Amino acid sequence: MALGTGRNTRSIVGVIVAALVLAGTAGALSPAMAQVKAPAKSKLKPVAKAAPKADPSDSMADQLNAKWQQENGAFAGFTSAKPPIVQASFATAAVASPNEWGDRLVSRAMNYLGTPYRPGGISPSTGFDCSGFVYYLYGAVFGQTIPRMPDGMAREGMPVARADLQRGDIVFFGFRGTFTHVGIYAGDGQFVHATHRGSPVSVTLLDSDYYRQHYMTAVRLTPRQ
Repeated sequence: MALGTGRNTRSIVGVIVAALVLAGTAGALSPAMAQVKAPAKSKLKPVAKAAPKADPSDSMADQLNAKWQQENGAFAGFTSAKPPIVQASFATAAVASPNEWGDRLVSRAMNYLGTPYRPGGISPSTGFDCSGFVYYLYGAVFGQTIPRMPDGMAREGMPVARADLQRGDIVFFGFRGTFTHVGIYAGDGQFVHATHRGSPVSVTLLDSDYYRQHYMTAVRLTPRQ
């Protein structure tokens, strides 16, 4: 009986040793297995689009805007009076000249891409409408007041044929002889403008369907020296 017990004991010890060896081997393999385990996905938050930066000269434009509002009252929209008809066929080529001021105007306008549309708006802090955007830019860039409404801008500027457009020229769109939209020509057949309700300041092709059909004229409103 004692001998039999000894064999059984050795068998049991052998089983235990084999189990320990296997356990050690499994422990040694676990780091390798951990290395091939797919990493957890990081939770990245979407980067918010930065708002257009304010410019120090915005304050000058804000002062001019406040003065205009004090003298003219609240913006009443384009339907308050019909502007005169300006036929595009009457536009003649303006005398070519260095257009440094036009580059400055367009460069500044691009700073406000993404600014929301607001009826009657004349400030980047609250939004722009189309003519308010052009009006604001002349105050911000040149410290000068121009007419607030499209028909006034058209009367003060020099008519420019579409084939002779330069950066900084003001382009007008309309329907049945009334100006309904205005923007700044940015070169390469594009213009920058405060678009319409629900859309921000953006750059658009003059030949896009709507604007090609409603293009009326353009003027060059050179800032005063």
